[in-house]
Amino acid sequence: MAVATGKVDGMVYAGGLLAGMFFYGELSKVFEPFVNSTSMGPLTIPGYFNLPVLGVVAAVIVMALGGFYGAGLLEKKFGNR
Repeated sequence: MAVATGKVDGMVYAGGLLAGMFFYGELSKVFEPFVNSTSMGPLTIPGYFNLPVLGVVAAVIVMALGGFYGAGLLEKKFGNR
């Protein structure tokens, strides 16, 4: 919202976010040994817990929808103060 209204702090934040994503993407080969530096090699949630990837994706979607629903309820209850 701050970027859309022309606020400088919002533009600096968005610029830093985009710059960080760009530089990480360009230097990902340099960071790869650090990212995969665990004693177990590269880890993922489905791999660590031996779960199907689709199940983990579905669980994340359900959690996000539940969070949005709960936030909506809280906004209705406390939003007009």
